[in-house]
Amino acid sequence: MQPDTPSDDDVTVTFHRVYPAAIPPMRADKSAMGIMPTMAFRHCEPMRMASSFGWYIFPPEDIFLKWNGADVFFKQDDEWVPLSKAYLPGFAEYWDANAPEEMQGLAPPFLSCLPVRGIVQIWSGLLCGTRPGWSVLVRPVANVRGSHLYSCSEGLVESDSFHPFPLFTNIQLIATDVPIEIPKGVPLFQIQPLMRGTYGDAAHRYEDREGMGLLANGEPAMSEADWAGYRKTIRVEVDDAPAESGQYTAATRKRTKHED
Repeated sequence: MQPDTPSDDDVTVTFHRVYPAAIPPMRADKSAMGIMPTMAFRHCEPMRMASSFGWYIFPPEDIFLKWNGADVFFKQDDEWVPLSKAYLPGFAEYWDANAPEEMQGLAPPFLSCLPVRGIVQIWSGLLCGTRPGWSVLVRPVANVRGSHLYSCSEGLVESDSFHPFPLFTNIQLIATDVPIEIPKGVPLFQIQPLMRGTYGDAAHRYEDREGMGLLANGEPAMSEADWAGYRKTIRVEVDDAPAESGQYTAATRKRTKHED
């Protein structure tokens, strides 16, 4: 039996795979694509949860770039040519055959060399949008060591107001005078849905309590409840009761299982 298709009210993020050959978004993996150390996967729930938050986004085609410190080149038909803009194979014609008349000739480029030296914009072949009140964080793949040849930037897009938008990432080329391969079958970046309230000014209100003694108003910087919570967090034995190991992992997995 096929799972029920979620209604529009249940959908947080919508992907339009307008380049048919693009790899669909893949839900991010708790094991960070299997490369997370076994001990971390078994016992470090914060690392597992961070790894599984969002979706992996892939390049729509294999990419070969080269940078000499000033100019960017890409490999096209086995030749290195200067990069200004490049389009996916056959996509401009496909776009014009299906887009409204006023949008014809405006297919998103696959690769763009930006005015900042060594920065290349890579489009995934996807458009993306979110329900009202939600945005997407575009970031490097979580808990996966990046390449020494290039690095991915991060960006936060208010994709409920500006949607669907071309889902892309910017990379900074680092290595010079060597071929840089970005394969289609490996996630290039990750996107994560965020409610707008999680990054606005209200979410950044904070209190800084200095030291461990009394504050200026006479209150303790660390209350009894704070100490009790800290004691539980670091699993200190109390009244000869043995410390409980793995409380955080057990509680978090129980909660997520119940919510799922």
